[in-house]
Parts: sequence; structure tokens; C-alpha cells
Amino acid sequence: MTPLQYYQQALDAGQIRPDAQQYPVVEKLDAIFQELEARQKEKKTSLARLCALLGCRRQKPPVKGLYVWGSVGIGKTFLMDCFYQCLTVSKMRLHFHQFMQRMHEELKTAQGNKNPLELIAKKISQSTSVICFDEFFVSNIADAMILAELFLHLFENGVTLVTSSNIPPDMLYFDGLQRERFLPAIALIKQNTTVIHLHSKMDYRQQHIRQTGVFYTPLDDNAAHNLENTFTHFSHGAAIEYEPIVICDRPIQIIKSAGSVVWFDFETICGRPRSQLDYLEIAKRYHTVIVQNLRRLSSNENDLILSFIYLVDILYDAHCRLILSSAVPMTEIYVADKTQQPFQRTLSRLIEMQSEVYVYPDMIEKEITNL
Repeated sequence: MTPLQYYQQALDAGQIRPDAQQYPVVEKLDAIFQELEARQKEKKTSLARLCALLGCRRQKPPVKGLYVWGSVGIGKTFLMDCFYQCLTVSKMRLHFHQFMQRMHEELKTAQGNKNPLELIAKKISQSTSVICFDEFFVSNIADAMILAELFLHLFENGVTLVTSSNIPPDMLYFDGLQRERFLPAIALIKQNTTVIHLHSKMDYRQQHIRQTGVFYTPLDDNAAHNLENTFTHFSHGAAIEYEPIVICDRPIQIIKSAGSVVWFDFETICGRPRSQLDYLEIAKRYHTVIVQNLRRLSSNENDLILSFIYLVDILYDAHCRLILSSAVPMTEIYVADKTQQPFQRTLSRLIEMQSEVYVYPDMIEKEITNL
């Protein structure tokens, strides 16, 4: 199946709505797909296999990729899904900040080598023909210093880049420290990808929230089903992890995570030894937080209710998306007198986070705001 066929199938099934602004992007992704698949077939020819055995070093330039940018919720990630799901060539897909975390870890391992980034790029290219990034954004000098050389070696090794972003390439790391050292990376991106601005007035993420809400009660099969659907919707097909995450040097057990979505049990995320520092770090790392099994809290559970207040306040201030399943309605979570006043503010914020007025920008947008 090709990306165009995948997209049309979703239209025919009523999974997405027609959007004329998306067609040029799908067509470009389809053309990239066709070229990658053709090159893959070419590599399997007898001549290509003989060249590989003889150690031919001539490397074709990479298939020109795509850099699609635009506001949140307009379907960039779904379009990436159309492309990525159809590919049969070796591929890698990560949220951009996950990729950079991996690169920093690889650099630690490669310490002592003369050209560590060249070595890392070579290693990636041996198992990956296409890298797909969700939400490309550069916010710190460490990443900026790595990317120019890393991209150079990735492209030299024939790796194709397909990425989405909220901003055009020329705005990446804008006003960042020593930005001139990042400019070669921008030039490489523009040289090795087609840049398309996706214009759309449809916000599909807000439509999903309006349709399903973000607070599910009671704790029944329907709530469990909604949590699963929400996790799938906002994780956009990213690889699912089940291992504990490390926050502030302490492991925290999770239900699962994928990309910028993390799922906790209430007793775990609000029980001790949690602190405001934990929640601040979670708000930096994830744009969607799911908490299951919230329940009515009694007057002798002061630690739990205070932790829940801190969690909601921090996620609210950071404009993170909070999805909850609860045994009781919002107004019945806590009704005791002690700490009732601060909980009223939390309740008000929970109600506001249910409304269409509340804005749920992704982590990328928060980083732009904080520049």
C-alpha cells in the first residue's frame, strides 16, 4: 500500500475528514515513498550485490526528504503515519527530543573516538534508510552543536530525513546562543528536504477532545476503553515503553509511555515520595499525562490530596494535557474541610481543562514560548 492509498482508505472509512491542504503533502510523501522503494529494489540487483561484496564506496545522495511545518492539531502526525506505515525500507521514527536524548547517550559511549558523530551516523545508516522525526525543534546549545555535524554525516551516508515541525527551518534555534554554529544544519535540512508549509484551519486534536473529553467516570470498561483510545490517539504510533521512567534520579513505575505521552496509576504518581520537582520534570518531558484510578479522598489522606493539587496545578500552568479516569465525579473527589480551599482552585482548573477554551499545545510550543 502507498501513502496515497493509505490516506484514501482512511477517508473512505470516515476516520479523517477531507482537507484539501493536506493533499500536496500526501502526494509529496507518496513520491518520496516510491523513490525509496525503487532504490531498495535496485539494491537487490545482482550488480548491486556484487558491488557491495567488492566494497564499492560510491554512495548515492539520499532520496530528498520532506520538512512539513504548521500549527498543532492540523494533521502533520497523521500524514507521517501514512508515510511511515507503508514503508518497507529500514526506518526509524522518534519524537525529536527522544532522538537527541539517544544521541547524547551514544556520544558518552563513543568517548575517545576521533570523530564520534561520524561513527554514530555510520552506525545509524547501517540499519536505517529513513529517519522520521515528530516535532522537530532545537532549544539548547548542546543539541545545536551536535546537529550540524550529525546531519552532514547522515546525509553523506544516504539517510533520508522526513520531519514535522511547528516552525520553518529558518526559525529553528532562533536567537539561540551561538546560533551561527547551527546555521550549517539549517542549510543541510533545506538542501536535503522539500520544505512545505501545511495551512489548515482544522484542529483535529481539539475535535478529539471535544468528542471524548478528558475525564472518565466511573471506573468501568468504557473508561478503560477511552483511556486506551486516548493513549493511541495522542502517542501517534510512537514506540511503547513499559519500564519505569527516571525522574529526579528516582524511578517511577508507569503503566506505559510512548513519545510525549505517559500513563500513571493515581496511587503511584501522587503517593510518596513524589514532590513538586517530579511534576515539574514530567511537565517538561511530556505533553500528555494520563492518570487512572483516581478515587474519593478522605480527610486523613492529606499527602495524597496535596500531591494531586500540586500535579494539577503544575500541569495546568505548563499547559499539559491531563487525562483522568475516576471512581467518582470531579466534585466528589474531595469534600472534607481540610485543604478544601486549595482544592477548590484545583477543581476549577480541572473543569476548565475540560472546556474547549483551554489550549493544549504540545511540548514543542511550550519550548518556543520559553525562548
